[in-house]
Formats: sequence, structure tokens, C-alpha cells
Amino acid sequence: MHESSKSTVFVFALLLCSVLFVATASAGSSVQIQLTGAGGAEYGLGPNQADGEYLMPYYVSINNAAPIAVICDDYLHTVSIGEQWTGIISNFSDLSQTRFGTADSTQYHEAAWIASQITSNSSLATIAAAQFAIWSLFSNGVPSVPGESAWLQSASTASLSNYYGMNFSGWEVLTPTNPASPQEYFFYVPVPEPHVMFDLGSGLLCFGWLLYAPRLRRNLARGSSRGV
Repeated sequence: MHESSKSTVFVFALLLCSVLFVATASAGSSVQIQLTGAGGAEYGLGPNQADGEYLMPYYVSINNAAPIAVICDDYLHTVSIGEQWTGIISNFSDLSQTRFGTADSTQYHEAAWIASQITSNSSLATIAAAQFAIWSLFSNGVPSVPGESAWLQSASTASLSNYYGMNFSGWEVLTPTNPASPQEYFFYVPVPEPHVMFDLGSGLLCFGWLLYAPRLRRNLARGSSRGV
């Protein structure tokens, strides 16, 4: 097989492994976290600010991977750009190791529902109201900003309607292992459907066979001509 063909198969294998890693990211895993950006900036400080606070999205690197967007749910702790710490990953099916625990399960679900309503077209005022509402779900003493109470009411209404069918299986929480250390964040990771995983795996196998089959035929032909 040519080196370029080997590289192509390797890239496909890496793609499959990456999808498998995302799909099977284990809850309870200990990870290294670094804050790379806040206020809407992937690196450094962005323009999303209100009442002296930087707003979502924040960006963190997990185990030195590329930064991902996260939402802060913890108003009472602080963190600086570039700061690193150890944390644990939880999903919404088991919140026992999160900072606020299973007693605040409704708050976590309401926070995720609020975050899911924010889009790239949301105004700064909307983002600010949503962010402060999320903080208010978990902590007392959070300043009130315009629109915050409306988000809290909407989230409460959504909870009574099972969040209108929202699927929480892709939502995860990053909790510092040290209670006195930086903020807690939550984020969304799309989970590939089983048929997508099957299609990707089947495609990789077929692709590998297409590249390897000509070589196999050549080897068989050489073997026949040598009487092996």
C-alpha cells in the first residue's frame, strides 16, 4: 500500500476513534481543565459583559484538546484566563458529583434549557439576562439584570412541561475536584446516533478494503506465478 493510502486509512481511523471517544466520554472521569476565554472569546476576554461580569460562552480546554464552549453556573467562585485545575465530568443522569448535587437536579435542567435557547443571533441583553438567570438558579445574592426574572419564569414553566421534550443526554457538567477552586461549567456534546456510528465504521472498513484489495490481488498473482 502506498504511503498516501496508509495515511488516508489512518486519518479515517482517527476520525472513528474521535467519534467513539466523544460518544463514550465516561461520566466520573477526572480531567485537566484550562480556561482559555470568556465573554464570547475563544482566547482571552470577549465583548460579552454585563454588570461587571463576563458572560457566556466561556471556553475551556479539556486534557489539552481544542477549546470548547461552556456555560458558567457558578457565580460565587472566580477563575482567570489560563488558569488550570483538575475536574470531574458528570452527565445529567448522575449529578451526585457536581458542585450543587442531585438536590439541584431541577436547577441543572432549567439551566441547560435556558442555555439551549441562546443562539448566535441573541442580543447582548438577552445573553446577559440568561446568564444571570442561570447564576440565580444556584446561588443567592446574584445581582438582578433586566430580563433575568423572565428567564427564570420561562424555565420554571418549561420544567412543568418536561422542557418541551428536550433531550438532556448530551449535556455534561465540569466540576472542580477542589470545592474551593474555580467555577463549575456545563456544556453540550452531540452524541452520534447508533446508526451513524455503524455507518462510519462500515464506511471505514469498506474504504480500507478498497485500498487493500488491489494489493492482495497482486500478491496472490505473484504467488501463483512462483508456484507458492
